[in-house]
Amino acid sequence: MKKVGKKAKARKKKPSIRELTIDILKKCKHPLHYREITLRLKKRGYRFHRKDPERSVYIIINRYPKLFKKTSPATYKLK
Repeated sequence: MKKVGKKAKARKKKPSIRELTIDILKKCKHPLHYREITLRLKKRGYRFHRKDPERSVYIIINRYPKLFKKTSPATYKLK
């Protein structure tokens, strides 16, 4: 039987860019440019692993067209 330490039990899964973007857009109530979303993610303490975090956000938003609606160029809101 393997022992599980306190650290392993207490460790929480960090929210994804998608989950945080949804939360940001819910709280904002109006469409945001993907660069503004990136700034808000950074303010919340999200640490990006890529050199270009804005590109990461843009890719995630465009990967889920059922969640995000484009209102104007590079500006999105929740559906």
